[in-house]
Amino acid sequence: MRGQRSIRVGDRIREVVSQLLLKKVKDPRVSFCTITHVQMTDDLRIARIYFSVLDEVQDWHVTLKGLNSAKGYIRRELGRTVVLKATPQIEFIHDNTFEEMDRIESLLEKVKVEPL
Repeated sequence: MRGQRSIRVGDRIREVVSQLLLKKVKDPRVSFCTITHVQMTDDLRIARIYFSVLDEVQDWHVTLKGLNSAKGYIRRELGRTVVLKATPQIEFIHDNTFEEMDRIESLLEKVKVEPL
């Protein structure tokens, strides 16, 4: 079970990174990106930041490249905003939960329409 502190820090990092992407990062590759959640290691040294892409036209690989390009800036701003002993390393991970939900929903609709 995750500690409450790592959950609180993860939530704060999600807020800060979302605001940075919305207001400060000018890279067009991350403009249709949403931070879904952040998972912290128990020692708070690594932040795994999960993202999804809202624009179906843009591939998530392109967004990942944009996020990795802005990683240094984002980490520096996290160090200024979130008070921790050490600023965590950042890993961006594509969250495909929404795509999987759509796929499962379409399969269920297909089964519902086709008679047995």
